Amino acid sequence: MSRFFETNPYGFRIIKTARAVKAINQAVKNGFFPLLKQVQQSDKIARKYAVLQHKITREIREIGDFRDGNYRHPDFELIIDWTYYYPHNFPSPYAAYLVPPDIEIGEKVWIEDLIEDLVGGVWNQGDVYRLESAEAIWDGKNFQIQFDPEADFMNMIG
Repeated sequence: MSRFFETNPYGFRIIKTARAVKAINQAVKNGFFPLLKQVQQSDKIARKYAVLQHKITREIREIGDFRDGNYRHPDFELIIDWTYYYPHNFPSPYAAYLVPPDIEIGEKVWIEDLIEDLVGGVWNQGDVYRLESAEAIWDGKNFQIQFDPEADFMNMIG
């Protein structure tokens, strides 16, 4: 089974991510090294939606699955046709992995909130999902994320 949906499956030390100046500076005061990185949005990651409106009640319904029964129901009107968007919103254009002072070169860790935008899976309806967490190895300067798109990639059909 892929590690895509698992949370720290091996019990490694967890590396936290700080996404705001205050949180980064508090971690520094607590002895962590802030490994700063720019947050760069991937144009590959996207979700879809369409918005329908009930013809009598005027209530709207957002759908994300082409098979939704209301999509072609006569009581609903298509207000916004299928549209793809980047589904994540981060508070800052940079973030920091909080590196503990006693980390050792070669140590395997679990990063629970990846800064990098890596594609972790796709749905055959067009949605492309961001990898949120992953195993990594500390090389003394950076975390080498242990994600193999061939072995760990989720291809969801349905």
